[in-house]
Amino acid sequence: MSPQEILANMLLAHDLPSIEYKDWLLVDEQLPAMRAETFDFKEYENGASIRLDITLLLASKKTISESYLGIGKNKISAIQNAFQNFVANSFHVFLSAFWQITNDDQIGIEEWEIKGNKWKVYIGNFGCKGDFNIPENLFKIIEEQIQEENLEEDLYWLRIYYANVNSREIMIETLKNNEVWPEMENKLKTVAWDSSDKFYSLRNFIILKRK
Repeated sequence: MSPQEILANMLLAHDLPSIEYKDWLLVDEQLPAMRAETFDFKEYENGASIRLDITLLLASKKTISESYLGIGKNKISAIQNAFQNFVANSFHVFLSAFWQITNDDQIGIEEWEIKGNKWKVYIGNFGCKGDFNIPENLFKIIEEQIQEENLEEDLYWLRIYYANVNSREIMIETLKNNEVWPEMENKLKTVAWDSSDKFYSLRNFIILKRK
């Protein structure tokens, strides 16, 4: 089964039948549309890895792009793992923000006022890997930085990723509408993350829609 077929089945499982048109999956024959592709398949002595790219095409012709690493015993299990990561991080945010299908266990919906404008905010769960404690003030710091932003467009998508590679190396990636977001990166560096020699990571995906 191709990645596109897997994505179509996932949509169908949420009562969103789709048709494929020019490599895009269209629900109700209208935008937004979605696409699933895999890249960088690698085989190792003890397993395999692959990158899953999920792209959502908006009515404005802008695209939301999210990538996920999948690891498994072989190509099939690596793809399955990548889709599991997609479901744990962004899928339910997409479902709620664009198709009004909300699973309260997977997403929080709030209304915020930011510099005089009202926004509906779709907040995905923290996607965590490894053994660590989520800092108590983490989401407060994330929200504080969002509140400081000058938000001139009607739609924003925000991705936050933090990885503790080992006791000497960390990795941070923060994106706002697919662009590097240095202000949020600097805020995440102020958080009291667990010190550990072992790998752990946290990922969060948020969509803001102007009301």
